[in-house]
Amino acid sequence: MLLISKNKNSFGYGFTIVELLIVIVVIAILAAITIVAFNGTQQRARDSGRQSDVKTIAKALELYYIDNGKFPNGSGSTTINASWSTTADASWANLATALRPYLTTFPVDPISTPGSNVLTSGSTGTNYAYFSNSAGTYCGVPANQMYILVYRNENSTQSQDLFGTCNPTVLGPYAGASNYRVAK
Repeated sequence: MLLISKNKNSFGYGFTIVELLIVIVVIAILAAITIVAFNGTQQRARDSGRQSDVKTIAKALELYYIDNGKFPNGSGSTTINASWSTTADASWANLATALRPYLTTFPVDPISTPGSNVLTSGSTGTNYAYFSNSAGTYCGVPANQMYILVYRNENSTQSQDLFGTCNPTVLGPYAGASNYRVAK
């Protein structure tokens, strides 16, 4: 009679170390791709929120103009200059106070960068900034008859747009500062 015995020292089941390493590398690559795609989605979502916020502020400014015959002064910024209001410093509260009857909650940039000047070309800050000339003629119109509303998107592929009737060359250093401007 012939007996066949199994070798108790051989392992018939399981994975080799090479197979485990390959699986770990594949999972890491998939995780990296997912994170990159998710970050892009978050940026686009924040940019969409910014566009909505700016439109909301612009509507409130127009309602203010209808009731008062002028736009509110932009004032108090220590980040840009005293003629501006921005979410980068406490001056945004001045504009929020003026527009309180028209907005229940006043928009602030989703990742506002305190102390950054959104108007400079080299800035990476993402803030909202508002200007209305309080004296003299600016952009061809008398005091408080125009405004500039500026913000920067995180998605740099968005085109630079200027809405309104103000000639972009009159805006001087602010003309190329952001991805979106409202000038009326």
